[in-house]
Amino acid sequence: MDLVFFLSGAVVTGIIAFLISKRSSKNLSHAIQNETGVNTSNTEDQLESLMDALDLLPIGVVIVDAKLDRRLQNGVATAMTGVRYVDILVDQAVDEMLEEVKTTNSGERILEVVAGTTRFFKVCGQVIDNQRTVVTVEDITEKSRIDTMQTDFVANLSHELKTPIGAVAALADSLNGETETEVVWRLAERIVTESHRMSRIVDDLLDLSRVEFGGTEEWTDIDLGRVLVEVVSTNQHAAKRQGLGLSLTGSAELSVRGDRAQLVSMFSNLVDNAIKYSEAGGVVSVESATQGDEILVTVTDHGIGIAERDQKRIFERFYRVDKARSRATGGTGLGLSIVRHIVLEHGGSIDVRSEEGIGSTFTVRMPRLPKQSKGSVLDQTGVMA
Repeated sequence: MDLVFFLSGAVVTGIIAFLISKRSSKNLSHAIQNETGVNTSNTEDQLESLMDALDLLPIGVVIVDAKLDRRLQNGVATAMTGVRYVDILVDQAVDEMLEEVKTTNSGERILEVVAGTTRFFKVCGQVIDNQRTVVTVEDITEKSRIDTMQTDFVANLSHELKTPIGAVAALADSLNGETETEVVWRLAERIVTESHRMSRIVDDLLDLSRVEFGGTEEWTDIDLGRVLVEVVSTNQHAAKRQGLGLSLTGSAELSVRGDRAQLVSMFSNLVDNAIKYSEAGGVVSVESATQGDEILVTVTDHGIGIAERDQKRIFERFYRVDKARSRATGGTGLGLSIVRHIVLEHGGSIDVRSEEGIGSTFTVRMPRLPKQSKGSVLDQTGVMA
C-alpha cells in the first residue's frame, strides 16, 4: 500500500506549485488529468523522485489509486497519522474525506482537535478520475490563531477609539450654544482630555507596529544603566504628583546590544504602570543586577496588585485588569504588549509576580554583553567612554 501510479515531472511540479501557493485542489486535479498516461517502467526511480518531491512539501498529501490498490502519503502526512490521539483523528478525517468525495467529487472540512491544546487541520479532497483521489491535510493552527488575534485586535481597537470619539462628539454638542464661561472651560477641558486619549492610542499602535516590524540593522551597544537613569529621572515628576517615591539601585556594568529608543520605551512603560497603580505614600523601586551572562532589571510597586487569573493575560493587546481604573488613568491596554515585544526582540524574557493588595514585581532578563576595555567602548552618543 506504499506505491503509487507514476506522475511525470510536469505533474509533480503542478503538485508542488499547488501546495506551496495553497490554490484549490481543483487546480491539482487539472494538472494530473492533463497527463496522457501512466508509465510503469523504471518504477523504483520514478517513485523515488515523486517521494522526494512530495516530502519537501509543508502540507500532507495522500494519493490513492483504487484500481491498483496503491496509496502514497508524503512525510508530512505520515507524521500526522499514527497511534497518538491527534494522529488517529487526522487519519479518520482523511478516510472520511476519501469516502465523501466518492459521491461529491470534492470536499473540504476543518478538523478541530482538543488534546491539551486545540489544533486545527484543513482537510481537502478531490477526485482525479474514476479511480484516483488526492487528499491534502494542512495544519492551520497558527493561521487560525493569527486570524483570531487580528479579529480581536480590530474589535478592541474599534471599541477603544469609539469611547473617546463618542465623548468628544457629545461634549462638542453640549458646548455648541453654551454661554456660561465656567461650563465652556469645563467642557473644553474634557474634549482636550479625550483627544489626548485618542492620541495615546495611536502613538501606542505606532510603537507596537515599529517593534513588531522593525529590524536589528541599527542596533548598537547600550549602557542599560544610563537608560534606567533616564527613565527614572523622566518619571520622577509623575511619581511625586502621585505622592510616591521612585528609587533606582543596581550594578554599573549593564552593557546590552539593542535599540536604545525601544529600551527606554520598555522600561518607561513598566515604571509608568507601577506609578499609576500605586497608592500615595508608597515607593516604586527599580533595581538592576547581573547574573552570569544575563542582566536582571526589576520594577517593584506596592500597589493594588494583579489577580492570579489575570497574570497570564496582562501582556495581551488591549487586555486590562481594571478597565474602569485604566480609563481613569489614561491607559490604552497596549503598554505591556509593547514591553513583551521589545524584550523578546532583544532576546530576553519577562515575568511577573503579584499579589492583590500587596503589589507587583516585573522582572526583565536580557543577554549581557562581555565587559570591554574603556578605551574601546562608545556610549550612546558616539563619544568615547
